[in-house]
Amino acid sequence: MTAAAAATPSCLEVIVGDGGLQDVVLLHGYAMNPSDLAPFASALGLPGRYLLPLAPLPAQPSGAAWWAIDQERRNASRQGGARDLCDEDPEGLPAARRHLHAWLGTIGGLAPPRSLVLGGFSQGAMLAMDYYLEYRPAVAGLVMLSSSRIAFADWTRKCRVLDSLPIFLSHGRQDGDLAYAAGEALRDFARAAGARTTWLGFDGGHTTPLPVWRALRKFLKGLQ
Repeated sequence: MTAAAAATPSCLEVIVGDGGLQDVVLLHGYAMNPSDLAPFASALGLPGRYLLPLAPLPAQPSGAAWWAIDQERRNASRQGGARDLCDEDPEGLPAARRHLHAWLGTIGGLAPPRSLVLGGFSQGAMLAMDYYLEYRPAVAGLVMLSSSRIAFADWTRKCRVLDSLPIFLSHGRQDGDLAYAAGEALRDFARAAGARTTWLGFDGGHTTPLPVWRALRKFLKGLQ
């Protein structure tokens, strides 16, 4: 299976095989870039178009962000261990949603028979869920890698739209940034809303190791 990558200022596009009929949008995490997710997407080996957009804001110490983070507050909160962000309602979240919505509108070829899977890693996964709850796009499934709930009161009001939606979630038991319990709570939120969840807890930290690769590949193949 061959893969080819092409870049624009706002997106890295990875084409696997003949491009298939599946578009997978993966949003990178805080202080990351699309290129950080490109090897993972390419290695999945499933024919499709993997679209890896660049977040609009600079991050510290490097990379990009979907919304700004107060680093002093973040570092202070991490002193107490890995975090659950369910009570966080980021000031820049509405702007991030609008940015993603505008960017998705520039993508060609999303009409049937092509299908769209939306997801991300860490902050990118939080935005993917938040965006879906707000705009209710026609997607075949969501992918949540090493993530947490945010703006939880707002999410709870909108959660009915998750009914019957396939969602893949993974989280490391030794995640030092976002608590494993936060990942479990995100899973439970999706299940309670009626989503068809695929959950993988793995031994590891804030990352996407081989067990995640295997499980996500199976999940995406089942959506094709």
